[in-house]
Amino acid sequence: MNLKQFPEPLEALLLILLTFGAVLIGGFLVIFLFLNPESLAKSSKAILVIGSIPLLLVPLIYSKIRRYDMVRLFRLRPVSMEIVLFSILIGFSVAVVGDEIDRIVQIFLPMPPELMESIIVGLQAETAMDWVLLILGAVIIASIAEEMIFRGFFQVTLEMKGDITRAVMIASFTWTITHLNIYWMIQIFIMGVIIGFLAWRTGSIIPPIIVHGINNLLSLIWHNFADETDWFNLGSHVSPFILIPSILVLILSLRHITLLYGSHGND
Repeated sequence: MNLKQFPEPLEALLLILLTFGAVLIGGFLVIFLFLNPESLAKSSKAILVIGSIPLLLVPLIYSKIRRYDMVRLFRLRPVSMEIVLFSILIGFSVAVVGDEIDRIVQIFLPMPPELMESIIVGLQAETAMDWVLLILGAVIIASIAEEMIFRGFFQVTLEMKGDITRAVMIASFTWTITHLNIYWMIQIFIMGVIIGFLAWRTGSIIPPIIVHGINNLLSLIWHNFADETDWFNLGSHVSPFILIPSILVLILSLRHITLLYGSHGND
């Protein structure tokens, strides 16, 4: 019988990277062997859904087999409605601030038009089924899977070593790297630090999932209705009338959650 409650950080990291690598290679093989450009465009949303599932299932099955403490390892704890509401506020605020960071980064490190176009095409919905698949894959499954893996499974193993700041930073950096996009690294890393802090502070995976899901949902809406959001912009930046309140809401919401849980996390 396995008496360990948690895997070692290196063990967790290797499992994540091997799973991620296998999904990536499998996706490329399917695209290369079975899909032409036309069918790829039609199947991309379904691939997004199918590809996200193993990222969560493999760590869950592995942890079950190894008899680890699943509740603590994946932070499967409820939170109050108050925390849910503040997580929603943080989700909207992070999305706005992250958008402005992205615009600043683009000034110094512009994304190649071909890459930008491929991302936009992948997130655009033309039919009701496209919307279902994108929301299911990019908003629901991706948020649950990535947060349970990185802010649960991996970050928890790092926290067991005692240095919370390092645990949050390493988990965020690893999550950032797996996105394979150097043009988004800064905003993804900052978002990872914020939701990593939330995961540790509340001891629950629910706030990170909410923040991540709202961010992805707003990104999806933005890429489909960008022409109808002139009110959101001031020149090439987010309007300060939206950005400044968002920063204040983010700071005050994080501070409120910190006060609710005291000076230590809830693990």
